[in-house]
Amino acid sequence: MKYQKAKGLILKTFSGRSPQAALKERNRPALVQLVGTVLVLLSILVLTSPSPAKNRNLVSGSFSECEASIGVPAGFHEVESNAARGRRVILSWSAVPGAIGYRVYRSLANAEHYRLAGGISSETMSEFPFFVDEDIRPGKSYRYRVCALDSSWNKGNWSAPLDVSVPPGMKISQVEKQLICSLEDQRLYCFENGSIVNNLRCSTGVGGTPTGNFRIYSHRRYVYGATYVCEYWMDWKPNYGIHSWPRYRDGYRDYEESLGVRPRSHGCIRLHPLEAYWPYNWAPNGTPLLVTYASLGKATICGTSASSGTPAPAKKWYFAEGYTGTGFQEYLLFLNPGESEALARTTYFPENQPPLTEVYFLKPQSRTTIKVNDVVNLPAPSHAIMIESGVGIVVQQAMYFEYAGRRGGHVTNGISSPTKSRHFAEGYTGPGFDTYLLIFNPNRAPAEVRIKLHTEGGIFPQSIYTFPPLSRGTILVNALEGATGHSLGIEVKSSGPVVAQRSTYFTMSANPNGLNGGHSSSGVAKPSKNFYLAEGCTAGLFDEYILLVNPNPIPAFVSITFCPPTGPFEHRFSISPFSRYTLAVDSISELANTETPSIIESDRPIVVERAMYYSLDSKRDGHSSEATEKLSRSWYFAEGYTGGTFDEYLLLFNPNKTECHLRVSFYGENGETLDFAASIPPMMRLTLHVDEIPSFGWRATSCRIESDLEIAAEQAHYFTMSRR
Repeated sequence: MKYQKAKGLILKTFSGRSPQAALKERNRPALVQLVGTVLVLLSILVLTSPSPAKNRNLVSGSFSECEASIGVPAGFHEVESNAARGRRVILSWSAVPGAIGYRVYRSLANAEHYRLAGGISSETMSEFPFFVDEDIRPGKSYRYRVCALDSSWNKGNWSAPLDVSVPPGMKISQVEKQLICSLEDQRLYCFENGSIVNNLRCSTGVGGTPTGNFRIYSHRRYVYGATYVCEYWMDWKPNYGIHSWPRYRDGYRDYEESLGVRPRSHGCIRLHPLEAYWPYNWAPNGTPLLVTYASLGKATICGTSASSGTPAPAKKWYFAEGYTGTGFQEYLLFLNPGESEALARTTYFPENQPPLTEVYFLKPQSRTTIKVNDVVNLPAPSHAIMIESGVGIVVQQAMYFEYAGRRGGHVTNGISSPTKSRHFAEGYTGPGFDTYLLIFNPNRAPAEVRIKLHTEGGIFPQSIYTFPPLSRGTILVNALEGATGHSLGIEVKSSGPVVAQRSTYFTMSANPNGLNGGHSSSGVAKPSKNFYLAEGCTAGLFDEYILLVNPNPIPAFVSITFCPPTGPFEHRFSISPFSRYTLAVDSISELANTETPSIIESDRPIVVERAMYYSLDSKRDGHSSEATEKLSRSWYFAEGYTGGTFDEYLLLFNPNKTECHLRVSFYGENGETLDFAASIPPMMRLTLHVDEIPSFGWRATSCRIESDLEIAAEQAHYFTMSRR
């Protein structure tokens, strides 16, 4: 994946005296003023003189030898972002146990002398795992290193060097910056054009901090009190500033205990000593500041999502999943690929509540985004959805969440027609995993639903539920009799056509990076002997699993042909009757560290899904997708986003013996379009990083893929977003 500065030293005492007292002080005789100035200068010498390691200016100086035995940050890498290209460098790495913070050093490429680029605290890194370097020039190349700081602010060994080439800057008509300080969260959020670029812990006034809309009107590198100094001061109201934690003669006091947790200042907005430089350099005079009691959710949401495409538009779409409760953001993404306007009659079916209908206008050849959380009068957070249109459209659902300590997102295809059966190959009820089955009965008659679980050891007794007409229900699979602690597939059989989705939320506590998140799937209507997976990767910090269920009373013999860049590789195995099988693709030595699109063939009808887990700190999460049963010459995706730190990929797999030629048409929210043409060699995959398409810019889009041969297509996103 992927100023305004003080020109000189400004001397000013700041001891909480009233403006009237300060005015009297300015009217003293000149001799008294001179004596006072001398005393202030002596105070400056004391405050800025060398001090023990823990009291140093934490964002100045150059790199020196290791001072502590703390570990070295692993996985040091550049985070590629369309919004940052040519304007800033974003870096990330895995957490070091016991580190209180980190320092990042920068030099010009191939230069030996490193200068301090900045720092970040461990607590901030755990919530917003990015170091953002604004002090770069487009077209230049740099070399970075990072080191951890122990509890006494001693530096550990630095990482291996990371070379970064900054491309020419993108042409952006206007960058609108905004600071938001949430008194509830004790956080300072930094936004550009509505996308978060930094998220810093702060501490506000014990007796209150003025709320409302303000603007930064001056920058002062130092502000001095009688016994302390505040650095990186930005004035936003007379006698109020945003600044670093006060530094006294004996160092910084109780900042780690207070930042992000409790008010501690006299009314100002205090920041971490490692981090205060960043907004000081980023926010020029005139930058809007909103101080509010409202919460923005503290933590940003980092994660991944993936979905298979839809081969054709449809006039009806259904979703069994839907939730707008605390910590969840739900979106419906509509693509109208036609040349005429369309209306989407969207009916929400809350659990145990009457339905609610809204009608959305869809522009021709455009994408439309509806945030379901903003739907007025939706009586309950849990709901199913039915969408009807007079013309063919495409609809997907995206959900972003912070739930039970898990942060992530998932994107799911709608189901164009309810069915009497639905099959899911993925499901896990072991420690740290919660698997839910969502059932929607869109009929005007009750539906009897039978749920059968296929574990790796065989089949479980089925559970039977009755769903009233026009109702949605939630089943926690973990709670089904005997289901706890199993890898399993799920088979849904109903007396009438229903809609089913599976959602899984997880915490992998054994993972050194604290992997957590969630994924969702619409499953398949019936087992098949042939499937295709366009996505698949074992490189870096990816873990890939292919999940297969044999619902038959006899063994199924399976052959998977993987198509990495080095050429096809075949893997064969069998699946026991009524059982689920888990293939850890990373465990196959011939497929280590590579792309792994695949063709699955079985002598018996089976069910296939793929799950991937990504354990890098900046995008920790997992995603899953049902395998594609049939290839197609056309594929549609209603979701797509390249703004902020979103990275969008299209995975286009050509399983044919000859080269294919295709065109990708992107549709924006205001009718703008962009076409991209490509060719894919036989038995190969094209990984299209949409953010890197020239002139694409920051945008929300849908897309249509047209090929001269039948192919498989998937879409993946890797993201960090605010809970705004």
